[in-house]
Amino acid sequence: MSKFWAQDSSSESGSNSESDSDSSSNSDSSASSSNEKKAGDTNNANRWVMDSDSSSDDEVRVVKSAKDKAWENFQDQVTKIRNAMKISAWNNIQTEFDTLVKMMSKASSLLAANNGHPKFYIKLLCDLDDQVTASLKDKVAFKKLSAANGRSLNRMKLAFRKYIKDFAEQMKEWRANPVDDEEQDKDDSDSDSDSDSDSDS
Repeated sequence: MSKFWAQDSSSESGSNSESDSDSSSNSDSSASSSNEKKAGDTNNANRWVMDSDSSSDDEVRVVKSAKDKAWENFQDQVTKIRNAMKISAWNNIQTEFDTLVKMMSKASSLLAANNGHPKFYIKLLCDLDDQVTASLKDKVAFKKLSAANGRSLNRMKLAFRKYIKDFAEQMKEWRANPVDDEEQDKDDSDSDSDSDSDSDS
């Protein structure tokens, strides 16, 4: 019984009051422990609120467009692939490349709206094509690869050659006139901002 009803029943018979006092003492102890938990939770919640308020004053929130977020994710993945290429870790290269291809296919509408695949991606395809070809020609180094890396290189050769057929024209253009990634990104962002300012006028 609750504490309120336990006080009213004190005028009733002794047997009822004994059972009431037992149940009220049980409910009192459970109520006091739940009150302590709530008070502790409130103090912890307030502590976190205070911490987040103080840190948010120091930071400036940066809002990025969908294109900027996607390009940043693509570049992170390209960096992972390039790091794996430096040490000829074909197992990692294949895994990271498959992830990048999936990311690109999910962002197909974004890519179509922004003049197709970015130049740094085309550059990666060219570099990766060169490295696959060079690694397959070097029979001594191929024999030194671990079994997993050897299988990954063979799979990469087949899947990659099939995949780059769609990009043959873009890769040919890039090989004829290689443009630095940063310069291309600056040119793209300048043209985007120019077109935005023209549309605002």
